[in-house]
Amino acid sequence: MSNEQPDRDRVQDRAEQRQSERADHTESIFAAVERDLGELEYPVTSEELATEYATEPIDMPNETESIGSVFDRLVDEQYDSPEEVREAAYGELTGEAGTPNEANLERDLDEL
Repeated sequence: MSNEQPDRDRVQDRAEQRQSERADHTESIFAAVERDLGELEYPVTSEELATEYATEPIDMPNETESIGSVFDRLVDEQYDSPEEVREAAYGELTGEAGTPNEANLERDLDEL
């Protein structure tokens, strides 16, 4: 058995690549959902959104769920615009926006 240690830089690079691929996949799903958001009648509830997007899969780091299940977690919410829907979904997946002193590396506000 070899005593060689795994190349930590290579392992870190692969982990970052997988994270980037998951983020790209998630973004592509959200892009498709966002195209539909302008066609909905507002106000719209989280329950209506959960039903609408129940079958749209989204890969999370440790599981696969649907966009609908994201809205299922946002119980009894009502949204007046596509922007509110987008912010709620991103917030549920990546964490709510905090103060400027709070760092959340998973959330790129410029991309929103």
